Amino acid sequence: MIPERLSAHRFAAALAARLNAVVPRGVTVEAEGSAVSVYDPALCGGSSGAIILEEEDGRSIVELVETAAWAIMDSTQDVVMESIREQWPMGVTRAADAGARVIGDRLHLWFGDEEKPVLRLESVDLTGLANGAA
Repeated sequence: MIPERLSAHRFAAALAARLNAVVPRGVTVEAEGSAVSVYDPALCGGSSGAIILEEEDGRSIVELVETAAWAIMDSTQDVVMESIREQWPMGVTRAADAGARVIGDRLHLWFGDEEKPVLRLESVDLTGLANGAA
């Protein structure tokens, strides 16, 4: 079962690790607190999207997780494309759109069509990301 409150820091770290595993050579993705930052030798940018998990606006934890994940992936994609000066990851005619969906206790992440993604990232087990989890 997904905890009702997730740690923005743990969430950012999980997404940064998955994104870092797939970004082009010369680009790195790291978590800094609840922010996910993208670095290359001349550029830095990223997303503070994980902070969305701290919102109390009536959305379910699933909605918050999917929104935060999409925001982080979309921002990371923008910075990566600026860094490498080309579309990434490339779909049929343009960069593939970021996607995120919670299924059960796992967050699934991809770029492109959900059924046939251009790039699929390792899923995230949300049960271990609770505030105060050891």
